Amino acid sequence: MAKKIRDPGDTDKTDLYPWLRLLELEVQPPKHPTPRRGKGRPPNPFPRRPVHVTLTEDELDALDELARSLSAHFNSRMHRGHVIAFLTFYFHSRLQKGDVIDLPEEIISLSDLAHYLDLEKGV
Repeated sequence: MAKKIRDPGDTDKTDLYPWLRLLELEVQPPKHPTPRRGKGRPPNPFPRRPVHVTLTEDELDALDELARSLSAHFNSRMHRGHVIAFLTFYFHSRLQKGDVIDLPEEIISLSDLAHYLDLEKGV
């Protein structure tokens, strides 16, 4: 599982995964906004690569709804990429044991995987 870290000045929050801290830094608005240096999008603190995926209209709607709901709840701008990054890293850290993803052999479909994860959480 991913190593957890704690912000030394933050005593009331739970431990955070390293990838989660980086994602939150990107999503949260700056505490001390700096004056804009000109037109255009500010540089992203973490390099990104464009990746193209094919989604159905329902999948895209669900992804957009998640991004809107999280944006409203956190009072910050969440984009599709942020939601995908969070879900990817969270899912990866839940399944990783040691250095590899280690699932029981009887899991052979996404339905089996969903059932396995629900049982882990006691659902």
